Amino acid sequence: MILTKREKEFVQDWLKVVRGEMEKIEFFRKWATKKDDANFLDDYEAVKRGEMSVEEFREKWVKKGDWKKYITVMRCRLRKKHRNLKRMLKELREEVALLNEFFSLEELP
Repeated sequence: MILTKREKEFVQDWLKVVRGEMEKIEFFRKWATKKDDANFLDDYEAVKRGEMSVEEFREKWVKKGDWKKYITVMRCRLRKKHRNLKRMLKELREEVALLNEFFSLEELP
């Protein structure tokens, strides 16, 4: 297994968004960074409903892009794995070719 369960689920969920099977808002609600058992979108909706002040919201989510850190981390992990897998696949192909040449010889050691 190359991808973890969470990484695979992340990719599958984004593919659902691309295919129109899932709304972007659902994706971000599921994968956004969570703080104190809440997430950015729930707090944003609470501000819209008047249940949370804008100041409280800003205090909690002060850093620009803070809510999407987990998404960024997942993307970075997947990018690294993809790059490493491409390199490994190239090496595997070279080794398979070498073994094929070895076993095609009439005389083996």
